Amino acid sequence: MNVGLVLTLIAFVFVALSLLTGKVPASIACGVSVIFLWAAGVLDMEEAFSNFVSSNIIVMISMMIVIAALLKTSILSRIAHLILRSEGNSIRILLLVGMLIPFILCQFIGGVTSMITVLPLLIALAKEIGISPTVLVLPASVGAQAGLQGLPIGGAAARYLQKNQIIANMGGTENFGFWDLCISRLPATILTILFVVVIGYKLLPKRELGDTDALENKNDVLKKSDLPRWKEIAAYAIFFGSLVLMIFSSQLGLNNTMIAAGAAMLCGLLRILDEREMYRSVNWQLVFMMGFMLAISTAMNNSGAGDVLADLLSGVFGIGNPVIVLAIVFIFCIILTQFMDNTALVNIFTPIAVAACMQNHISCLPIMAAIDASCLASYSTPLASPSALMAYRLGGYSMKEMMKFSLPLILLSTVVSVIWIPFYFSL
Repeated sequence: MNVGLVLTLIAFVFVALSLLTGKVPASIACGVSVIFLWAAGVLDMEEAFSNFVSSNIIVMISMMIVIAALLKTSILSRIAHLILRSEGNSIRILLLVGMLIPFILCQFIGGVTSMITVLPLLIALAKEIGISPTVLVLPASVGAQAGLQGLPIGGAAARYLQKNQIIANMGGTENFGFWDLCISRLPATILTILFVVVIGYKLLPKRELGDTDALENKNDVLKKSDLPRWKEIAAYAIFFGSLVLMIFSSQLGLNNTMIAAGAAMLCGLLRILDEREMYRSVNWQLVFMMGFMLAISTAMNNSGAGDVLADLLSGVFGIGNPVIVLAIVFIFCIILTQFMDNTALVNIFTPIAVAACMQNHISCLPIMAAIDASCLASYSTPLASPSALMAYRLGGYSMKEMMKFSLPLILLSTVVSVIWIPFYFSL
């Protein structure tokens, strides 16, 4: 075992422990590890820092700016107005709205923020039509979690590029298409929402809410826009126009990086956002974590550490049947993600799985899609995700109540995904 391999494994374990424990910020942990590997000679300067000018990072930063411009419009207040008009007199209509709105909002804002945005309105509607609000809180959490990176919009539009970059950095040649990650999750997401609306809500307790402090003073995102009308229209045109161009970029012969960067610059040129707003709109912690994490995947490939970790999984990936491998990976991740941060699990497990797939001559695309789909079905325990923790606090649920509601959803997601993902990727 060479020195570079040992040092890379030490750096990888440090990052993994930092992600799991939260004692060291993820971006700092990844940065420290990359500097360590650079100083040790495992990475050269270009390998350590070139990912910060890679296409996926540029698209991510650009789309964060475009989303910030969109959120200066009245789009969220209009969505709230639609919620109020959709109250009807049916609990199922309210449940459907209560899950779909967080799903949609999660394409623009985080899971917790989307819940904070929609729950006050849902609770008011529940009171008006005489149903228990606890029937709505946990389903809203499921909708928010299902929506995270569920559509190739905004920052998630670059997610497939990030996955492709990881594959390339580890010596692979396969590539995800623009819609692949979305479509691989879509059937399970649709059936999960339908199950909750038709049957699942009956498994929830009916009583008053628990801790409501989380909802206080959280409705600023619903305020109406103070942009001039032409700037608001321009923000809509830039967002939806860039999305359409990125979807059809290959047919049009355009570059997604250029489209995203051009859209971001238009937001500044038209003064929809000023320079400070453009800077503040970027989640720099995520950018640094992403850039450095990609460098770590390069180090794993350079040193052979990826092969060593892949050897540990050879008992699974060496089975020979890729469908069985996918099923085992999916079940493993969907159980583990109920007790640890889902993003951390994706970041830790993806490069290991890619190395194991390449070593055993298995397509890594369906395995990576299965990891994403399983890790985002995280709503069974307060440890599963921030939105699950908020639902636990606000709804006053017990662990038993959360598990009773969510286990059928997890089983449904597992069965549908294990059948659909291999079919979609033609395994």
